[in-house]
Amino acid sequence: MCDAPFGGGGSWGRDGTIYFVATNISGVSKVSENGGTPTDVTRLDRARGEVSHRWPQVLPGGGAVMFTVWTGPARDEHEVHVQRLDTGERTSVIQGGDTGRYVPTGHVVYAREAELLAIPFDLGRLRVSGQAVRLTDVVQGTGTEGPDFAVSDTGVLVHPPDDPQRFERRLVWVDRSGRVEPLSAPPRFYSGNAALSPDGRQAAVDVEGGTISIWIHDIPRGTLTPLATGSGSSQAPRWTPDGRRLVYRGTRTGFRNVWSKSVDDAAGEERLTTGETLQTPGSWSADGQWLAFHSTDPATGFDIWALPTGGDRKPRVIVNTRFDEQHPRLSPDGRWLAYTVNETGREEVFVQPFPGPGGRSLISTDGGSEPVWSRDGRELFYVSDNRMMAVDIRTAPAFAAGTPRALFEGRFIPSPNDVAAYDVGADGRFLMVQPLHPEPPTDQIQVVLNWFDELRRLAPN
Repeated sequence: MCDAPFGGGGSWGRDGTIYFVATNISGVSKVSENGGTPTDVTRLDRARGEVSHRWPQVLPGGGAVMFTVWTGPARDEHEVHVQRLDTGERTSVIQGGDTGRYVPTGHVVYAREAELLAIPFDLGRLRVSGQAVRLTDVVQGTGTEGPDFAVSDTGVLVHPPDDPQRFERRLVWVDRSGRVEPLSAPPRFYSGNAALSPDGRQAAVDVEGGTISIWIHDIPRGTLTPLATGSGSSQAPRWTPDGRRLVYRGTRTGFRNVWSKSVDDAAGEERLTTGETLQTPGSWSADGQWLAFHSTDPATGFDIWALPTGGDRKPRVIVNTRFDEQHPRLSPDGRWLAYTVNETGREEVFVQPFPGPGGRSLISTDGGSEPVWSRDGRELFYVSDNRMMAVDIRTAPAFAAGTPRALFEGRFIPSPNDVAAYDVGADGRFLMVQPLHPEPPTDQIQVVLNWFDELRRLAPN
């Protein structure tokens, strides 16, 4: 029908118009059910810090659309808005809410983290008309995923059973045989993206709360300290080669660019990249001359770029095709770039000369993501399903890769930001994030019939 490379939900109107979100940096668009050229319905308000609009719903009568506004990925950065389709007038109706859905009882049902709530809603005036009431627990998605619930117009509610302990996670060492040793950092809602400092004494990791923030764990001392970045979410930290600074993706005033901050908090943030695309740092070259990162493009998807720290300091594209290139990781000697491409229908790991020119070499043989080099550059690791894979690498007299072999298998948290969620120490152990409690498989879905009776009782309209 039309392109939607980073889809964020859709709603099929009774007049044959489909309202949808095409990318993770766009507003709501519409297109005929017969296909065609989409047109914009909502526009991002950069002055308010809006990053994207998601999960639209055409309201009864077809005169307005309800959608979620993101100013960042965490719960305090979500709002539910309503926009009239004739005048374009837009109103914020719920702060701190996600995936609002109007239901025939005259309520808006929405999620806030793992809670499902409802609030009376005046459909004629397009505004709430009472107080929010908590209804039940639902499974909150991560990253760009919405909360897991659905409500039919006939009063059926469906959602997976909730697990209140699912967000408790810990930092662990994992050796090459798969033996796990917990670090002394306290359990938190670590979202992945663990990164070791060059000397191996500190670990930077994302922690989710009201927003997503970066914390630094001093491994010998056992302390866990937040890094004071700017307002808005900060995530996907990467250490500079000298260990004095971190670079990360920061959500600021409607843009998601790469920022840098001293770990001793001596100075404020420095913005390294600009633009309206989503940009995430991947890795530094050992000499600190290049920062590899990936960036979204509505036409080509994810592409890999490199930012020089000298000269004109203008980013230059390294790999961009009609497929998604992600997970950029530079080798310790700075001569090779590992990354993933999904042109076969699944991610595979490739290596090519950096910054080029030169052809690429396929590393994985059965799918792979999150490549990370060993400290000496003689091995390349990647994740395939739940397995940690290793490949021997030889660069002289020419580049050559060995046969992938599995080191261990286990359930660890993958990256929510398309960069490696783990790191490798000088001793060959892996720093990873692990769920604190085993998660049972989802083998049932809660189906609540006649749910509107309960909704009317709990939230009188």
